[in-house]
Amino acid sequence: MDQQDKELRKNYKVNGRPIISLLIGLGFFSVILFATMLVAAKDIKPTRNNEKNLEQVEQSDLAGAADGAILGVVKKIDTDQKLITIYDVEQEETAAFSYSGGTNITDKYGQLIAISQIGIGTMVEASFQQVNGKLSDLSISTKAWEYVGVSNLNIDQSSQVMKIATTKYKFTKDLVILDGQEFISVGNLAEQDELTIRGYDQTIWSITVTRGHGTVKLEDDEAFLGDSITVGYEAMQQISEDMEIIVREGNFNLTVDNKEYSATKNITVYRNQETVVSLSDLGPEASKQGRITFEITPFGADLYIDGELTSYSNPLELSYGEHTLKAALGGYTTYEGTLNIKVAGKTIKIDLPEATSNENVVVSETDNEQNSNTGTTDTDSENPDKGSVGVITDKDAIIDEDHSIYIQKPIGASVYLNGDFMGISPCSFSKVIGTHVLTFIEEGYETMSYTVDVLNDNLDTYFNMPDLVKKESQ
Repeated sequence: MDQQDKELRKNYKVNGRPIISLLIGLGFFSVILFATMLVAAKDIKPTRNNEKNLEQVEQSDLAGAADGAILGVVKKIDTDQKLITIYDVEQEETAAFSYSGGTNITDKYGQLIAISQIGIGTMVEASFQQVNGKLSDLSISTKAWEYVGVSNLNIDQSSQVMKIATTKYKFTKDLVILDGQEFISVGNLAEQDELTIRGYDQTIWSITVTRGHGTVKLEDDEAFLGDSITVGYEAMQQISEDMEIIVREGNFNLTVDNKEYSATKNITVYRNQETVVSLSDLGPEASKQGRITFEITPFGADLYIDGELTSYSNPLELSYGEHTLKAALGGYTTYEGTLNIKVAGKTIKIDLPEATSNENVVVSETDNEQNSNTGTTDTDSENPDKGSVGVITDKDAIIDEDHSIYIQKPIGASVYLNGDFMGISPCSFSKVIGTHVLTFIEEGYETMSYTVDVLNDNLDTYFNMPDLVKKESQ
C-alpha cells in the first residue's frame, strides 16, 4: 500500500509541473501587460497636456501678433500682391504691409468693408506684426479729420501753410496729392479745384482733387478786346490778347459783353486740358446764317458751293449773301447759278434733265416756314399746345421792350424759354431779365436745356449753344 501511494504521488508531481509552469507564465505575462498599460497611460496623459499647451501657445501667439501700430496715409494698394503702402505720419516714413482674408478691415464706424473701399489718400490706422509686416487690423482713422468739397484753397508754399476758410494748417514735402490717377505737386493745384482734404492735428497729409481745372484759350476775340468775359461762376475778367483763363472742369456758359451787346455760348472744360474757344460766332453778324436744304434730282448728282464739293444729305448752314452753285452728273445737263440767302431757312430744288433732251434745268426756291426775326411759323396756329409764339406768359417777368434776346444756335430747333415756345432757331424775342431755362427740341435729336442769366444791362443778348446730338437708333 505504501508502495502504491508513493507511485501515485510521484505521478502527480510529474503531471503537475506543466500546469504550474503555465500558471507562472500567465502571471508573469499579466504583470508585464499591466506594467505596459500603466506606462502607456502615463504617456497618453502628457500628450494631452502637450496638445493643450500647444493650443494655448498658438492662441497666445495670435493675441500677440499685433505688436506694431501705425497712423498714416494710404499711398498704394497692390491687390495682386496683397500689399498696401502707408506713409506713417508720426514716424515720417513709408512702409509696405501685407494683408489677407484674415485681416480685419473696417470703416471709421467699425463696419467691415473690402480693401477696394479704401482709396488712395485715405488716412488709416493699422496694427501689424513687426516680424513679418502682416496686417491684423486696418481701419479708416477716427483720429484724422476730413473736409469735403473745399475750394478757393489759399496756399503759401514759402511757409508751407494752407488756409481753409479762416483756419491755417501746415503741410510737409511728404503731402500726398492725388489728381485722378496721378500724384501731383502743390504747385499744380489751383483755386478753382474742388478738393477733399485730410489731416491730423494741425497738419494736412492728404489732398484728393475731386474736380480739377483746365484752361480756356480765346481766339477770334478782336471785337471784344478790353471788354469783359465771364465763364461759369468765375469772376468777370477783362479780355486781352492771347488770353488763357483757368476754369474748373465742367460745362459752363461763357458770356462776353462789349458794351453794344452781350453774347453767351456753352462750352465744356476738361481736366488738365486746353479748350480753345472762338468768339467769331457771337454777336449780330454771327446770327446771319441760314439753314439751306437741297433737293437735287436725279439722285447722286454732285453739288459745288463756292467751288467746293459739298455733301447735301443734311441741311447746310450758309452765311447770308450770295453763293455760287453748281450741280452736275454725267449724262445730265449741268446747272450753274447764284444763291442769295436773305432768310434763315430755305429749300432749293434742282431738277437736272438728261443731256440728250431739249429740257432746261428747273430750279425752285421755297422759304422754310419760319421767321428768324419774330420767331413765328405759319403752322403755329395749328399747334395750340406750343402756346403763344414769342410771348412770355409769366406776368411777373421783367421785360426790356427796347432790347431783344437772339437765339443763334442750334439752328432749326424749337426754342422754349421757361417752357414757353419762342420760335424756331435762329429767332428773337423781347428781352426778359433774370435767370431762365432755355430748352431746344428737334425731332430725331436729344433735347437740351441750359440755365442762362439775362442781365438788365440795356444791351441786346445773343445765345449761341452747341448743335443738338442725334438720338441713337433703337
